[in-house]
Amino acid sequence: MPPQNAFASVRLDYLQKAAGAPYHVTLQVWNRSFDHPDPTQRSSIIKEVYLTQLPGAPGTNYQVSNAKVLDRYGIDHTGLWTRTSAYKEEGFDGYAMWDRGAPDFLVIWAATSGIYDERCAADLLCDGMRLQTLRQSNSQISVFNYLLGPVTFSFDITMSGPPKAVKLKMSLIGGNGGNPAQRGNASAGEEFVIQFP
Repeated sequence: MPPQNAFASVRLDYLQKAAGAPYHVTLQVWNRSFDHPDPTQRSSIIKEVYLTQLPGAPGTNYQVSNAKVLDRYGIDHTGLWTRTSAYKEEGFDGYAMWDRGAPDFLVIWAATSGIYDERCAADLLCDGMRLQTLRQSNSQISVFNYLLGPVTFSFDITMSGPPKAVKLKMSLIGGNGGNPAQRGNASAGEEFVIQFP
């Protein structure tokens, strides 16, 4: 299927080898936030990628296996994306963390990965808004993994019909707001759904 455009492009491919067999799905995702008319909104990442509006009755269990996340150079980032499920959705969240657990819950490390617009990477004002790694204390660190698109998500999924929609969630929009010393995000995220015929 051809790519569909918003502030992102997605190429959706799938193959079912036999009736009843899992679908092998491949999603190639590009960030297009540099097209935003407001320059303060151009720096962002696509942090979550889902197949959405999946076929089946409420409570359907979609079995997902053989998941891989590869950047444009073929480098494997699967371990930095968390597999997620929701009502009629299966996908990936670019937030991963490890904590010490109870009773003194403390995040030791957190990684936020997402798909970055390569045109922003080539623009000094836009790229200057990227969030930088932050060491919050001697035992805590937060890192930001900006991946140039396309990033490819591939997996097998058992469902009753082919996928027809992809939901993307933009995050870190505006990055540091133009202040490199600011280590927090300047604005909330956005989500949108791309339909395929």
